[in-house]
Amino acid sequence: MDKNFWLHKKLSEFSEEEWEAVCMRCGKCCLSKHEENGRMFFSNQMCDGFDMKTGRCSRYKKRLSNDCAKVDLHLLQTTPELLPETCAYRLLFDGKELPEYHPLVSGDKNSVHKAGQSVLSMPIVSCRVREQAMAFLMSRIDKLSLEDFTKKLDRINERYPVVFLEDYPVRRN
Repeated sequence: MDKNFWLHKKLSEFSEEEWEAVCMRCGKCCLSKHEENGRMFFSNQMCDGFDMKTGRCSRYKKRLSNDCAKVDLHLLQTTPELLPETCAYRLLFDGKELPEYHPLVSGDKNSVHKAGQSVLSMPIVSCRVREQAMAFLMSRIDKLSLEDFTKKLDRINERYPVVFLEDYPVRRN
């Protein structure tokens, strides 16, 4: 791979190896998203395929058989809001420079995590665990009083709080 290839090549000219090297492995694209009033909100709910120990997708090769979006030039041209504005692909697509903490710039594969720019430094909630807790509660709804249901729902929300961590304007072409 050519050193500093991203400085003199267009995204469309990247080899597969170069394309993969641009990804910072921050995990922010794996956060649940919600669009409202022209903004894309990224929540603290993480896709269950993301490995919080390694900061990588545990099913990367099979990800497209799930509900993952393929990060490619087409996605950048049509729905860039699915990626945070701090995403290296978006930065390059928008003609901006990679940040100092990007592994290609810093030379350190863990620099994104060390800089606190990855989901590893965020209060993440597993989508599956929260959904399972909610499904269990809903399966018992007819056996609970409204007061008990509310208390249990409050406990789930306290234990697995969903908050929005970042938001960006949606830019439609």
